[in-house]
This record gives sequence, C-alpha cells and structure tokens, in this order.
Amino acid sequence: MTFLLDLNEDQRLILDTLDRAAREGNDFDQRRRRLRADPPARMALWQPIVELGALGLGLTEEQGGVGGTPRDMALLPAALGGALAVEPFQTVGVTSARLLAATGDADLLAGLVAGSAVPVPALFERADVFAPPAARATGSGDALRLTGRKPAVRHGDVATAFLVSARGDDGATVLALVAGDAPGLARSAFRLIDDAGAADLTFTDSPARALLRGPSAEAALAEALDWTLAALAVEVAAICTAINPATFDYLRERRQFGQPLARFQGLQFKAADMHIARTEAEAVADVALHALELPPDQRRKRLLSASLAADRTGKTCAHHAVQLHGGMGVSDELVISHYARRLAAIRAQIGTTDLRAAALESLSDRSAA
Repeated sequence: MTFLLDLNEDQRLILDTLDRAAREGNDFDQRRRRLRADPPARMALWQPIVELGALGLGLTEEQGGVGGTPRDMALLPAALGGALAVEPFQTVGVTSARLLAATGDADLLAGLVAGSAVPVPALFERADVFAPPAARATGSGDALRLTGRKPAVRHGDVATAFLVSARGDDGATVLALVAGDAPGLARSAFRLIDDAGAADLTFTDSPARALLRGPSAEAALAEALDWTLAALAVEVAAICTAINPATFDYLRERRQFGQPLARFQGLQFKAADMHIARTEAEAVADVALHALELPPDQRRKRLLSASLAADRTGKTCAHHAVQLHGGMGVSDELVISHYARRLAAIRAQIGTTDLRAAALESLSDRSAA
C-alpha cells in the first residue's frame, strides 16, 4: 500500500508481526468455525494481538502507547483488515483511544492498552451521526445519571464499558463513562452483516462518570471521528489488497470452454477495473492519513472526501469480485463473500455514503460563504 512506503524499520517490524499473528490465528477456516459456534467466539484473537501492543499504536509513550502518529495507528487496520478480524481492535484502539487520550486519564488509558478493559464508544442515536446527542445526562460534577438509547453499537456485546455522548442539563455535550454492568443499562445483542457483534443499548437513570464537557467533549468527539474515518480508509485498502489476488487467482485457475476465465476479454476488463480501484484505495488511505496531520479546521473536508472515495473503490473491488466468482461469490464458504460484507459494513459504519456526502457539501458551502 502506498502509505507503507514511508514506514520506518520499527513500524515495518510491527506491521509484519501483527500480520503474521492475524494470519496464523485467524485463517478463514478457523474464523468460520469460531463464528458459527454457539455462542460465537468473537474475542479469540483479542489477547494474542493485544499482547503485541496493538492497542497502543495510536497513543504516544506519555499516554502509555508505543506510537501516536497517524501512520502508527494505521498499522492496526492495515495488518488486521485482510484477516477480517471481528474483535474490537479498531473501535477500541482508534476511536476509544482518541477519546480517552483527550481526557488524559492515565488509569483508563492503561486499561485500554493492556486490553483488560474494552471501552466501546456509544456515540450515535440515528442515521445522522453528525447530529447532537439526544441522550440526557443529569447531575452536576463527575457523577451523572444517564437516560437514552444508543442503537446498533458496534461491539456492544463484548464491551466492559461504554463511552457515551449525551446532552447535559445545561445543553452542553457530555462524554460519559458507563460501566458495562451499570444499573439501568439494558443490552440487546445481535450479529452484524460482517459477523461482528453489536448491541442496542438502553440507559434508564444509569450511573455514569463525566469525562469531558462542552467544547472539550465536542473537540474530542470530532477528533475521534476523524481518526476513525482515516482508519476505515486504510482498512478498505487492506481488504482490496487481499480480495484482488484471490479473485485473479480464481480467474487463472477456473476453466470454461477449454480455457482459463482469465483469457476472456470482458473479464479482463473487470479485473483491470479492480486493479485500478485498489490503487486508488491505497492513494485514498494515504491522503486520509496526511489529513490527520492538518489542523482540525482544515482536515474534515479532506477526510470526508477520502471516506467517500474509499466507499467507491471498495464497492468496485467487492462487486466485481463477487460477479467474477459467479454464484460462489456470495456463498458463506468462500472468503470473497466475507470481504464483500465487511466492505458493505464499512460504507455504513460512520453514517451512510449519502449522509457523509451531504456533510461534505455543507462544509463546502460554509467555506465558500
């Protein structure tokens, strides 16, 4: 991938180590068996990968991490994206890590990096992920009572705690910490399209701890969203890097009318489109990581643009791969369908494509004015 060209020796070693651990511990057959178990084993990779320091890649040494730069963070989705890991590495190691870094709470950060805590963000309440939170946080000081609903929280089924956005008594945005076993918290777990777990959360006068309020909470939420958009762009590039060779190998091996499918010109055109899309996905990931180095008021438009471009390139690779495999492409027994489902989930993970396009247009209109 393009951004991998700029890695130093330590970063390359980390990437190779994570990639090897993911491949050895989560090959496709292992993954299918674990996820078809009752109950599904959705945390099987957690400890082996955590022990390699993966959750600290996006945090500085002062924060208890091992990196802290955007390219350090990108090693996580770059290594694990092709392995289709369903554990909350990216959710915790990127989104939650940025939120807790803003709080400066050393104990919470230490628990996150060690993997002993699994704090999952519960930030969205409706399709519009950019809308202010509707959940209510009542009380003064650090002690709060939380009431509201957070639907389809990714990895909400395995979380030990939740980082919840809410609206305080004064109307200000609040970032609160809620224990996974807090009174008044109800979880309804289910499976997402990409086999990861999720849960609908309902808070009824649940005890919570205020971490950030007002502008500091809003700034932390915006930064966490920015880093998440960039991480997802890297994951799209990683999946395209995996799905394309698998498809091209199939075209070379599968024969019809006495010759390999790779000899048919129409299929060659689709393969060429996939190669171009993968190259674009790598460039988009590089743009997204560079955007994180810009001041907050300059990077959101670039990140939204990169996110939309990643949607398009990932969709091209996924749809062409499925079509080139024929009916087998949507079967559960073939890894291609799992890559396609994960790419579909990414397109809806931070709002819909249309919603992010509208947000980009709104930002462009404001800057023009």
